[in-house]
Amino acid sequence: MKFFALLIVAATGALATPVLSADLVAPTSNMPTNIATPGTATWDGPYLGASVGYGWGFTNDTGGDANLSGLLVGGQAGYSFHLTDQLVAGVEGDLNWSNERGTFPISTTFRINWDGSVRGRLGVDLGGVLPYAEAGLAFADATYSNVTDYEATHVGWTAGAGVEFALGSNVSANVEYRYADYGSQSHKSISFPLTDSTVRVGVNYHF
Repeated sequence: MKFFALLIVAATGALATPVLSADLVAPTSNMPTNIATPGTATWDGPYLGASVGYGWGFTNDTGGDANLSGLLVGGQAGYSFHLTDQLVAGVEGDLNWSNERGTFPISTTFRINWDGSVRGRLGVDLGGVLPYAEAGLAFADATYSNVTDYEATHVGWTAGAGVEFALGSNVSANVEYRYADYGSQSHKSISFPLTDSTVRVGVNYHF
């Protein structure tokens, strides 16, 4: 009889062990399986931003050459979307105040008052980094000063490349180089060609 009693006790203990083990393990299923990390930009949708930069340009007339240089401050707005898992296309427009200026040998001056552009962009989505190339229409308002100011708007093309970095789910920063050929325009019946290079740093908010 004692033998059978011992068997019953042993069997009961064997059956209880898995239940106790399950009770010990079960609470861990309520523990978080991962830790949230800061979001990264999806690059899709509209955005709005501001930028600062430095430009250096060139123009000439019958009196000689003028090398321009100066700072610029402006803003940009655009829209981007994925063409494929990695290719990101978009369009962006910008408008900037500029103080690029230079002096001809005869002491007359030429300055860029403001510039802008509308460009197409194509980039590669590397997660939080987006290298891109861009090209489009460019325009610049400039003044030739020879006792009197003669203002005119130049229209041409621009192309460049840059890299944009996600700072969070809605904010990104970028650095880029752009070359612009604004074509020739007449100031005081004198034709002035205008080319320009700029390096810009910007911050964008993605909606």
